[in-house]
Amino acid sequence: MSTRPLVYFWVAHYNDGAMLYQYDPLDYTENSFSDIDQNKLVKFSLHPFDSEFADSINKDRGKTEVISLPLLPSYSLKLDHYRRLIYYRDVFISQEEYHLCRNCNKEFYFHSQSQTVDSKYSSPICPFCGAHDLFVCKSCGEVYDRFEDAPFHMCGKCKGHLERRRITSGQYIREKSWIEYYLGYQITVNGRNHKFLMKIKEDGSAEIV
Repeated sequence: MSTRPLVYFWVAHYNDGAMLYQYDPLDYTENSFSDIDQNKLVKFSLHPFDSEFADSINKDRGKTEVISLPLLPSYSLKLDHYRRLIYYRDVFISQEEYHLCRNCNKEFYFHSQSQTVDSKYSSPICPFCGAHDLFVCKSCGEVYDRFEDAPFHMCGKCKGHLERRRITSGQYIREKSWIEYYLGYQITVNGRNHKFLMKIKEDGSAEIV
């Protein structure tokens, strides 16, 4: 089972007009890629799920989850006994680091060009609302933008000690996953194999690889 919902399903088109769907349009059972009769294959296509099709497939929790993004483009590839189908998909998983601004409740990413407070206790500046960590007197609540702004690093009003209020410096990690679909063919010319391969992303964009 994939760790990421599918946005595309395949259809195999045969030379006698028959078609084999990855998910049967009548009972929604899933066919294996190995079920395709490569000798009869004349076209192979990828299509986005419409909402009704996706809902019907997802009712069976044993299947790979799918999602409906009907505005994605379809892709098709003509084949013959010279062109041999290549199709597979890769699932990628990575760790993503981000910050959450507690002032405006928006997420942002910190990188080498991000703005920070010029301080001994530096913190990122939120690109959405301009907030950053503050230093607050534990006794009277006086607020300082930087630790250095407090005389002798104590509250200028009551000489109380300061505590850091973390607005933007909290860093979080979450798992990020995505699928890339690879569609193409292999052809033999003068005894040498040549490949044409296209990478299709989950947003429907494609590039030759």
